[in-house]
Amino acid sequence: MKNIFKISQKNLKNFFLLLFLTFTISIFLYPSIFFQFNIVNKYIKYLGFKLDNIQVSGNNSVLKEDIIDKVVFKNCDNLFCIDLKKSKLELEKSNWIKSVKLRYRLPSKLLITIKEEKPIFILKEAEKITLLNVEGKKIQDLEIVSSNYKNLLILSGYGVENKILNLLNIFSINPALSEEIKEATLVSSRRWSLKHSANITIELPENNPDKAFYKIVQLEKKYGFLNKKLKKIDLRASDRMIIQLKNISDLKENDI
Repeated sequence: MKNIFKISQKNLKNFFLLLFLTFTISIFLYPSIFFQFNIVNKYIKYLGFKLDNIQVSGNNSVLKEDIIDKVVFKNCDNLFCIDLKKSKLELEKSNWIKSVKLRYRLPSKLLITIKEEKPIFILKEAEKITLLNVEGKKIQDLEIVSSNYKNLLILSGYGVENKILNLLNIFSINPALSEEIKEATLVSSRRWSLKHSANITIELPENNPDKAFYKIVQLEKKYGFLNKKLKKIDLRASDRMIIQLKNISDLKENDI
């Protein structure tokens, strides 16, 4: 009788252990069903899966607090109540965020890795200044251009954000010279007018602007063509180059 009691007691322990494991596994298999109950939420946190820390990396322009505010929870607050898919979609609505990865680090941490958009251009319109990425996507409107963005290429002209690839193809001919171009204006949606750092305007033709730009590159390499005495280089006519010099009054003493 005593042995039977011991066996029954052992079986009872095994039964409750099996019940515990089955219940716990069921919670994780069907979280949408179980997590809505407060007692289950408390039980998961009791097991150690309480959200204690959200670690954010990769953000420079977007504040950590703003990122955390976009994290979406289900109707509970343990670690597994975070809706990773919806949180990702919500975060990627920001123009500053190119992509985001979210993952758990057990038992109590959420890791968020942000890849931000990189401002490459400043779009100047009539009454608005906007940061653009390399594809022409708008990132943020600005009231003033801060020192962080003072070296970005300034774009203007109707529809210029849709012609960026064309401009980059021209610039790919000579990246060194391209870095000296500070402004690019799309004229009549057809051709480019460039402003060099030496305050020289370069008028490119509608057809074959890359060849015209290459001509400038060659002249600069051979003769140091782009000096501060030049005011404008007009390459719109295919058979000639028109050069306009600055007035003496426009030149500084060491430029003469």
